[in-house]
Amino acid sequence: MSDEPRDQTEPSSGATPNPQPAGPATERSSPARRAGSGRHQLLIAGRIAVALVAVIVLAATGWEWVIKSRADAGIISRSVQAIVTDDTNIATATGTVAPPGSYAPENILLLGSDTRSGDNGNEGNTDASTNDGVANSDTQMIAHISADRQHVTVLSIPRDTMIDAPTCNEWDAATGQLSDSVYPVSPGDRWHINSAYSVGGPQCSVRAIQDLTGLKIDRVIGIDFAGFQNMVDALGGITVNACGPIIDAELNTVMAQGGVQVIGGQQALDLVRARKVQGDTDSDLARIRRQQIVLSSILQQVTSAGTLLNPATLDAFLQAFVQNTFTDNVTIDDLVTLAQSFGTLDPSRVTFFTLPTVPSSSDPDALDVDQDKAQAVFDALVNDQPLPGEPAATETPSTPVAPSPSTSQSAPDSAVTIDPSTIDLAILNVSGRTGVATDTMEKLNGVGFAVTEDDLLAPEQDNQDGITVAYDPADPANLTAALTVAAAVPGATLVPTDGLGSQIQLLLGASFDGTVQSVPVGSTVTGTVAEPISGSPTGASTTASLSSGELESVNAGEALCA
Repeated sequence: MSDEPRDQTEPSSGATPNPQPAGPATERSSPARRAGSGRHQLLIAGRIAVALVAVIVLAATGWEWVIKSRADAGIISRSVQAIVTDDTNIATATGTVAPPGSYAPENILLLGSDTRSGDNGNEGNTDASTNDGVANSDTQMIAHISADRQHVTVLSIPRDTMIDAPTCNEWDAATGQLSDSVYPVSPGDRWHINSAYSVGGPQCSVRAIQDLTGLKIDRVIGIDFAGFQNMVDALGGITVNACGPIIDAELNTVMAQGGVQVIGGQQALDLVRARKVQGDTDSDLARIRRQQIVLSSILQQVTSAGTLLNPATLDAFLQAFVQNTFTDNVTIDDLVTLAQSFGTLDPSRVTFFTLPTVPSSSDPDALDVDQDKAQAVFDALVNDQPLPGEPAATETPSTPVAPSPSTSQSAPDSAVTIDPSTIDLAILNVSGRTGVATDTMEKLNGVGFAVTEDDLLAPEQDNQDGITVAYDPADPANLTAALTVAAAVPGATLVPTDGLGSQIQLLLGASFDGTVQSVPVGSTVTGTVAEPISGSPTGASTTASLSSGELESVNAGEALCA
């Protein structure tokens, strides 16, 4: 993807954007300008997700009264109109419903505003000819907080991602006010996703995200250049590990040498903004990874005892957050309640992902959504399921899991085996070893099954010891299919599980030794059936899936270099 700036029309304060035709007749260029000085178009994304860190920090309940007394007024005074609850694009979850008394999953949209007025109009992000206060949103991150409070999944959406243009009311970036005028779009119009913010502010960004993902956005938190820098400085700097010197064509030397080092707010800001780094082959995607690693470093520092037990540092950080953010549906009480629901959140339970994309077919400087992979990501988040690369839950999950064969067993059942190629079979590796599902798929296909990589599901539950075959007892034909699968995998126990439909799920635990055998069609077989459980072992049997290795991740608990 080219790193050269693109000429686009940018709305002046209070004016109507007027994008010019570009590419095919059915596509118009994004209404936000990213032209002009190279510094002017640099991505600011990383500083936004620090807002998520602030949410977690509030779990330090010993300082709640100080935080609340000093921050409530600031949050209210900087609130915006963003949440859209009647959006027909919001998808309905199809997985297992969480039991009564559990938390609801939440989606927080983290936005970065690059308004170039006030403290943001410094050297490195503006020039005299463009200091007009116009704002874009160069980064969008969705922080999905799981209902069982075991995972925080942060999905970064590259600013160059092309989307269908949403229908939004126009807004004035200078005043932050939405107008009654609807920005005109035509069927087939497509924008870079960061253009939604320049047209309709945070609310248009919410519409664009909900239209793209199907996720319902529950809260919005946004921050600007000055806010990110102030938060890092309030911590006394952060510790990062650079993979090597970081030299940027626009920002010059960001880090003179590699290795572990402490950097201040301005250097941290340059690190997450750098877009033309020597050695990068994918400017936006490489930058997003650096942002995720920097945010991981911030999260590790903020949740450390040295910060949580220092009231001056903690208060300074949170005040920097409150004074430099805009929010919707966010109060101090909301954040405290949300943070307390985690208990003790280890940074390793926060995992960053980047939306799967491919080079755009219509714009050499843009990205198109990788529809197959992206849909699997969206489905997982809509259904509150972890993505490949996220750590296993450390507490009892909120959805039921299949028991090991040694528990809750009832009388055996029998059936006449059917053609294995007709069985809708999914395989889940819950053994704690890598490669088990893929190896078993190949062996089962060798004895007549028809399993593909799309049928290798990511398990939600912890690892188990035994081998189980889950099936929906609503249809007697499913028992016959399950018994056929169990006969092919010696030692398997059948587990009646509501909500699977026609899909049979084979869960391979630690005791599985790789043995698979051929099952002649029409043979009478018996199998041990465990007591029924309610809900899918994965909770996501009706959604698409990703195989391990198809989605890169950055875990906030890992020691990675930027």
